[in-house]
Amino acid sequence: MESYLGLQARALNGQCAALFRVRTSVADVYMSVSRSNYGNDERAVVEVDCARFLRLWRADPRSEHTGLADGNPQIWRADPRLELAAEGFSFGEEDPVPLAEVSCPASAAVPYVAFTDGVMRTLWLAAYSAKSFPVECGVKDAEALQRLAGTPGSRWFSVAELVPPQAARARE
Repeated sequence: MESYLGLQARALNGQCAALFRVRTSVADVYMSVSRSNYGNDERAVVEVDCARFLRLWRADPRSEHTGLADGNPQIWRADPRLELAAEGFSFGEEDPVPLAEVSCPASAAVPYVAFTDGVMRTLWLAAYSAKSFPVECGVKDAEALQRLAGTPGSRWFSVAELVPPQAARARE
């Protein structure tokens, strides 16, 4: 996973998180995923290829974001909500933004990606030429997402693998 930098203790709450750096045309931006009190073995991180990911998103049959998914960088940059994503990314490595949360139902007749959270963050990355970036999904969706949109040569990781319990305790 090319974007993975390692573990970082967050200054605000001392919580340990997996830190990622995403290269864009304007700057490197930082994202993270943290352990929760439960379900870390059921949460996965997949590094996706931006173009392949956007194709899957455009195939979502029930998307409430079809207009955005079908857009292009010029349209996305004109959306005033993109400024909120830009502000979030502006805090850098010290306060990384959370990964977008998606699903990729393996049993779907036509494969697709749907968002739970993080549409504008993802569009900001796409609008500013990120070639790849990490997203969070359920472990049950990770294999399909990796196969359909994952970066070549990478594999998905559970949150438990990226932020093991001993790392979280060592930071306390």
